[in-house]
Amino acid sequence: MGVLTEARLDELVRGCPSCGGTRLQFKAYLDGRFPLMLGEATGECAWAYDGEKFVDGVYQVSCTACRHLLFSSEVCPRCNDEDALVRALTSDNRWPVPRACATCGGRDVLYTGFVPAVVVYEGKKVARPVPIAELGDPGLHGARAECEECGVFAEQTERCPLCGAPGPLRQRP
Repeated sequence: MGVLTEARLDELVRGCPSCGGTRLQFKAYLDGRFPLMLGEATGECAWAYDGEKFVDGVYQVSCTACRHLLFSSEVCPRCNDEDALVRALTSDNRWPVPRACATCGGRDVLYTGFVPAVVVYEGKKVARPVPIAELGDPGLHGARAECEECGVFAEQTERCPLCGAPGPLRQRP
């Protein structure tokens, strides 16, 4: 589990303690899946996370009205390595985007990575995430590649995909 717990999230969404505002901005690392052909994106990021994974990736929550910071964490959202968030947000992807399937040579690949994004929440309404980084930008880090024909052919398991810290990686919801 990440630093933010579901119980703490329930407290946060009640509103800003400074101004009472209920419109909150979340910054989080979210699972995103990119369709690729020969290593190039052929479509937009498809978000591939559930509620638990969303909470797991949150590293900052602020009020959009008064900018009051309600929650902030500097640990890596994937492995909880201390003070590793800045390294994750500013470093290049350590895991190469595949040009083809390593098993069958297929050119159509789904590439899943951790994407830094902003999500605005107001009451029960959640806006669609807006990526802070695109494929190839610093901050976006690959974790898994799968072929549309034969399934998963590569997965980042030995080091943290975000900050590069050595394993073992903590279990994720």
